[in-house]
Amino acid sequence: MKKKQGTPDVLGLFLDFQKDIMEHKPTTDKMFEELQMMRFRIKPVQGDLSILNLKDKQLIEILWNLGKLDEFFHKKYRFLPLAKKKMFFQLFENLHRTYQDQLNDLSIHASEEISLSSTIEMEIYKEELHGKKVN
Repeated sequence: MKKKQGTPDVLGLFLDFQKDIMEHKPTTDKMFEELQMMRFRIKPVQGDLSILNLKDKQLIEILWNLGKLDEFFHKKYRFLPLAKKKMFFQLFENLHRTYQDQLNDLSIHASEEISLSSTIEMEIYKEELHGKKVN
């Protein structure tokens, strides 16, 4: 049976995302540049962020993954038929949770001695632009 033209296959969208974006990641430096353009911000909730290595390769990669996933979601979700949005959202949430779990398990202390004695809590968010787009 053929699929209707123009009706996207939700699983196929995620497989394409995996193949096109996640399997062809740029260098860490390029990811860092892209993160700056994505407007990620880190806000301390508790502790001193200066003792952290915020240029940690794993941190940058996980945040880049989350940013790309967010872009993918906003690009595809609104064009899906209502019947497919629930499945799309569930797949998105599962992948998003995986990246967030990786972020929560990450150790980015500048030194091991500090990590044992300091508690740090931070909020990582994406700053939204208000108003008209430049491009």
